[in-house]
Amino acid sequence: MKTSLAILPVLFLAACASSPYKYYVEPTPLEANKTKYELRNLEVNLRLGDGAKPGDESFATQAQLRDEFEKSLRNHMKSKNILATDNSDNIHVDVSIDYLRRFNIGGGSLNKPELAHTVTISRDGEKLASFSQSGYTTKYGYLDDAAVNFEIAAFSWDAEDEPKDVELVSEIIVKDLAKVGS
Repeated sequence: MKTSLAILPVLFLAACASSPYKYYVEPTPLEANKTKYELRNLEVNLRLGDGAKPGDESFATQAQLRDEFEKSLRNHMKSKNILATDNSDNIHVDVSIDYLRRFNIGGGSLNKPELAHTVTISRDGEKLASFSQSGYTTKYGYLDDAAVNFEIAAFSWDAEDEPKDVELVSEIIVKDLAKVGS
């Protein structure tokens, strides 16, 4: 029994240490699912993987991809009720997304992108919290993922489908953003 009680604090500390969030101000003024954020800066770094065709304009440019992400992030923040409608609290969110567009053989269709993102939350120039994730790709629900993988295998996942990846990544980021705080 004593051994079991001694293990509990270790498990608790391990769980706390594995939190994806880094807080710079304690106690944090951020409240999960309540704090409203202004999307201040969004940076999308598009890289083209092997198989990209030079001069191919059928896929979104870096600027177009950034615009798609901005619209999607704002929509997801609004649906989660965490998008600030005014600047009264001055809590800002800066998002940086590294997006590796991966091509299928021939460069006319896509594989799932390789992604990384960093989110920094600040108020009046003071960093409050941050979180990041790297080296991941899109993963849809079980049946949807199987359908996407089938389209990729059939060389039919293309420029028209890339906004679905943008939507999924935006949803992941906003879900994590909504959980920031106490």
